[in-house]
Amino acid sequence: MGCTIYEKTIRNRSPTYIRRAIGAVYWEEKLERADGADRSPHGEVFISIPALSAGSYVPKTDDRIVGEIITDEQPPNTALTITAVSDLRFGSGAVRHIEVTAKC
Repeated sequence: MGCTIYEKTIRNRSPTYIRRAIGAVYWEEKLERADGADRSPHGEVFISIPALSAGSYVPKTDDRIVGEIITDEQPPNTALTITAVSDLRFGSGAVRHIEVTAKC
């Protein structure tokens, strides 16, 4: 499974996005129970990107991510917002990866 990450940049005080297609990722969705009055479940996604799939690019918080490779130049409304990134590209080559957490 691949994904598309939209790297957020600011140009003329407005957000713009650079589309990056990333191949071969591990994508795990976690749905939390609804709480309070809204009663809608809150979702979180854990994504593990192997170092070879990421290349030199490291996602950052506030970038947008979609769970498939798409060609849209702007992130769709269904894109998730990246909330945390851990760069774990050290140690044995077989385990080097980047961990990303994203929310709806």
